[in-house]
Amino acid sequence: MKQKISKTQLIDLVYDSVKGVQLKQVDAVVNSFLEKLSDALSNGSSVEMRGFGSFDVVPSKSRIKTDSENKNKKSWRVKFKAGKKLKANVKKIPVEEENEKN
Repeated sequence: MKQKISKTQLIDLVYDSVKGVQLKQVDAVVNSFLEKLSDALSNGSSVEMRGFGSFDVVPSKSRIKTDSENKNKKSWRVKFKAGKKLKANVKKIPVEEENEKN
């Protein structure tokens, strides 16, 4: 079954897997990592993490807008492309039958 993991839960999982580090330190590292990732993408940079994936900032497809002022306004979105190791791990997840989900 699909499960969501919050940032707090992720911090706890990292804390549980690392010995000799305080929870406060893990929290600071995870928050700093996310902040630096966000900063890089906000500046238009790409971020690549081998095995995990890459994040790129790409123009979003234009949409027809009724407001002529916003008609030619460019917007951006973040694109994520999974790396080989992540793809391989995701393929290992058992597929549930459609009627089992309900």
